[in-house]
Amino acid sequence: MSCKNYCFIFIILLISIAAFSQKKYSSSFSWDQMRYGGRISLELSNNATSVTLAPTAVYQFNDQFAAGGTVSFGYAEFKDVDAYLFNYGLSILGIYTPIRQIQLSAELEQIFVNETYQGFRSEIKENYNYQALFVGAGYRVKNVVIGLRYDLLYNENVNLYASPYAPYVQVFL
Repeated sequence: MSCKNYCFIFIILLISIAAFSQKKYSSSFSWDQMRYGGRISLELSNNATSVTLAPTAVYQFNDQFAAGGTVSFGYAEFKDVDAYLFNYGLSILGIYTPIRQIQLSAELEQIFVNETYQGFRSEIKENYNYQALFVGAGYRVKNVVIGLRYDLLYNENVNLYASPYAPYVQVFL
């Protein structure tokens, strides 16, 4: 079984367990169990720069499991092909906190891209979709998580991000 299959199974298990875990919290929906925040991600390489802002809302099922969604907005610039792009998208997010200081996450992201690059004699514009499947780990101090995500679907020839690794800072209230 490949790493992608294991990660896909991990995501399904994470969401399933979160949906059925209600030991410390009430079994009915409560707005008090909602957490709001977001993530800032910055990727730098020799040929590319990418910045993403992603406001997030998650439902805290119990002390260990949360699931929710993210809306993201980003900008990327690729120096070697004289291209830049703006992107926006949606994702579903699962969070597992095995101990208070460690946060593991899985996120399936669908991004819509508006790319502009300089052709031989004119500016060329393209619109396309990009999908990413991130698994991540971070160190948590109160409401702030500093971590690293890895895109399991990353393809060097067709990519939105500078690399499959994305360091991030996430804050939840």
